[in-house]
Amino acid sequence: MIIKNKIFIFIISFLVGITIMMQINNDAKNFTFANVHTVNRISNQLKTTNEDVEDLKQLIKIKSNKLYEYKENINNDKDLIELLKREIINAKVRAGLTDLRGEGILIRMNDNPEDTGNNINFDIVHDVDLSVIVNDLINAGAEAISINGKRVVSISEIVCVGPLIKVNGEGIAAPFVIKAIGNKENLAASINAPNTYGYKIKNYYGIEVTTLESEHILIPKYNVEVNINTAKPILEEGE
Repeated sequence: MIIKNKIFIFIISFLVGITIMMQINNDAKNFTFANVHTVNRISNQLKTTNEDVEDLKQLIKIKSNKLYEYKENINNDKDLIELLKREIINAKVRAGLTDLRGEGILIRMNDNPEDTGNNINFDIVHDVDLSVIVNDLINAGAEAISINGKRVVSISEIVCVGPLIKVNGEGIAAPFVIKAIGNKENLAASINAPNTYGYKIKNYYGIEVTTLESEHILIPKYNVEVNINTAKPILEEGE
């Protein structure tokens, strides 16, 4: 009887053991081991998500403050009209639809005046040269830019057309005078500092690049008619 009980207990224990091992095996199949690369990738994704959340929080704060400002002025027609006028002016400034003045920098670019005997393409100012200079100015904090009196905005094109460069649909020739409004020291450094694009084309290719800092830079508005045929405005909720 005792032997039968021992055999019975052994069989039960054996079956329980097999059941536990099978469960552990199934769980192991569903478990993915994380290596260092996986942890870093997940950490970067988490960091990006947190940054996006912070950006959204800032946007909500800005919108909330703007909504509060409107609500504060809703009962005063005069104040509300003034608020809307300021909004319109700010929108025009951002779109380049108004003349601006302020401190900044003036840049004069011209072809290499010397006969170097090199490929002539290295001695003349190209559309890409103007485009890179404009981008460097924007990265340095330029608030408004013009080339030979043509306001440069987000939809402006700078392309070669034979011996001319077309800006805003109109051909212009060298010398090219670029004006930019912003912190004049930062703007000048973005052109003249060693290893900048302006420094390289001046010192390596002989392209004329001269700069002048000024407290009184005047930049005209963008005066080309904009035709919007496809794009449609996305109105915010409640508008």
